[in-house]
Amino acid sequence: MRVLIMTGGFAGPSRQPWLMDDLAEALADVGHSVEVVVFDSKDPRPRGEQQSHGLGITVFSAGIARRPRGPLKRVRSHIAVAVGLHVCAFRWARQRHYDLCIFTSPALLSWWLPWRLRRAGATSHTLLFLWDFFPIHQLEIGRTGFSWLGRALKLHERSAISGADTVALMSPANLQFFRRYHRGSVPATIQIPPWSSSKPVASMAPDLPPLRVIFGGQITRGRGIDTLLNAAELLIDEKDEIQFWIAGDGPQRSILARSAHDRGLVNVRFYGALEREAYRSLARRAHVGVAITVPGISPPSFPSKIVEYCSLGLPVVVCVESSSDAGEFVARHGAGVAVPAGDALALAEALRGLRRRLGSRELRLMSCAALELFESRFSVRRVVEACERIVG
Repeated sequence: MRVLIMTGGFAGPSRQPWLMDDLAEALADVGHSVEVVVFDSKDPRPRGEQQSHGLGITVFSAGIARRPRGPLKRVRSHIAVAVGLHVCAFRWARQRHYDLCIFTSPALLSWWLPWRLRRAGATSHTLLFLWDFFPIHQLEIGRTGFSWLGRALKLHERSAISGADTVALMSPANLQFFRRYHRGSVPATIQIPPWSSSKPVASMAPDLPPLRVIFGGQITRGRGIDTLLNAAELLIDEKDEIQFWIAGDGPQRSILARSAHDRGLVNVRFYGALEREAYRSLARRAHVGVAITVPGISPPSFPSKIVEYCSLGLPVVVCVESSSDAGEFVARHGAGVAVPAGDALALAEALRGLRRRLGSRELRLMSCAALELFESRFSVRRVVEACERIVG
């Protein structure tokens, strides 16, 4: 099978590996031919064709060569990416024929190139992984202030989605929301949760207090880290029993770190951005992972950090919006507990409950259930199998 992956983020200068890297490696590892078009509008990398990953994966960059500075140059960088995709990347990709073209949400950022390649006969099937609902999610969490553009952006996103033969949603709640939000969309739909590569799990943290709670991810609007700090404040008298580790970077990091300092949260530590393996090494020393969002959001999320925690055998506390079914899914499989987003008291009580189980058979069984859930539902091998079924 010959596969083309189109993505805005892929391992390279200033970039850490992520889901599409895992998928590309897994496809190549079982003998499929993989080529990747990268259209990064934020982090510069050499343009044109390069080799990557040591697995014979060919990468073609249609992104920027210089980092944009200021709002106007960021707009120009998106325009440059669109031109690069339709001039350079299209010319490069149309010389080949792919069994499957994969792209990701927001579909709009692919600038309709998957649709054009399909029309040109360069690919037999297109698959969109829809991980968030643009633009409603960005508007509701306050990440963008262009609310007056909401309707136009939604129409353009729906048009870009129409370039997919199949849309992969993360969960039943995502599927239901997709059918409501993009009513009348014609692509076939399947369900594929986020994934992670299978890495050997080192020895786990000793079952001794304090209970170490980790959050890893971007520190930006809509992450709910303020709720995590509120829970830490409720547990400040138990600082020797429960500690919070926050790994990651983003525009909200300095604000939240200053807030934690001003409130005297000695049970909270910010680690900043870490290399992927350094983060995994840190997480192996934790006892519990937290996946957290904000309340009042209508599109359901399924945080990919749930997958990372499960791959490391960490029980998960899922603190997400009521529209999401991620918490119920994790709890049903015995891999963690679920509490409402924004409810610091419920989060604190859940962590107290897990602290009381530290060293118990019950917490070890929860850890085993997390690993089993990863292998059965979140392993990247399952995604490769789904791609193979789509191509037939």
